[in-house]
Amino acid sequence: MSAAQHLARIEEAGIDQTKPAPQQIVIGTALGHIVSSCIQTAIKLEVFEQIARGTHQVNQLAKKASVNEASLYRILRALEMAGLLLEQPARSFQLTDAGSLLTAGAQGSMRDIAEFMTDAMHSNVYCQLTDAIKADQVPFERVYGEEYFKWINRPENKDEATLFHKGMVSFSGTCVGAFLEAYDFSQFHTIADVGGGLGGILRAILKACPKLKGMITELPEVVEAAKQAIAEDGLSHRCTAVSSDFFDSIPAGADAYFMKHILHDWNDEDATCILKNIRAVIPSTGKLMLAETVIPSGPVPHPGKLIDIEMLVFLKGKERTEPEWRRLLQGAGFRLTRIVETKSPLNLIEAVPA
Repeated sequence: MSAAQHLARIEEAGIDQTKPAPQQIVIGTALGHIVSSCIQTAIKLEVFEQIARGTHQVNQLAKKASVNEASLYRILRALEMAGLLLEQPARSFQLTDAGSLLTAGAQGSMRDIAEFMTDAMHSNVYCQLTDAIKADQVPFERVYGEEYFKWINRPENKDEATLFHKGMVSFSGTCVGAFLEAYDFSQFHTIADVGGGLGGILRAILKACPKLKGMITELPEVVEAAKQAIAEDGLSHRCTAVSSDFFDSIPAGADAYFMKHILHDWNDEDATCILKNIRAVIPSTGKLMLAETVIPSGPVPHPGKLIDIEMLVFLKGKERTEPEWRRLLQGAGFRLTRIVETKSPLNLIEAVPA
């Protein structure tokens, strides 16, 4: 069921969504955590998957998930209001276009990133937001006692780390096609993916540009897994993974340096340190590309304004406006040349050595 069909059904019901009452706005917004919990529950029960496979009746869905039918129906009804499902006669449901993205096999699936964003750890941290900002603390550190990336890399937090990394891979999958459509990466000889994890985006770029070479720079504990991913894609002859801590130094040897959603994790001081390390090795004719959110000016709705709160709660980072990106890059010895819009939540920010 398409989004247009879903909206048509709402209009048939006589609901004017263009002019919600002020009370509706307050209640709907304040109860947003309920939608998150329902999404998390439906993912864990594999409800979206079952509907995609052809099981539509609530009684059948409840039986497969071993849950109470009446309770499940109430959850699915709430998810319909969120635009993820569409109720049919006889207590059956179909996926909307948005709901289909919460299945593992969908093109551009967002299942893993949605599961990460709605997990219990988020609830634990967000309930400390008021007290943490009063004390000028990072809420995550207030709850868990240390910086987020250090915490998830502890062996005892392996499950949370897996959830995080799967979520990031999922998010990257929604972006890579949009990047390739919007930007010509074939103009380069070698691209270094700084802090690129297993290099999912870089590997996709290399597949699309057969003459291009690549280099993933990552922490030592990630390098071997990155090399394995490169080998599994048959790219070992054109791509390597190099051990590097971007706060200390960046490997030379590329004419383009790429970072996806890295600098938003850090405050301006730390982000400047990373950029200066790239500036120290990038050729004078090289280019820097940042895949990041650019917050629009004014009261324009934008998902980056919510991701910005994630940065406030979990890290010391932030999403930035165009003027803030210009100042940050200038302070590290770069000049912003253009911001490329993409069909993804992220823009491509291009800069050159100043």
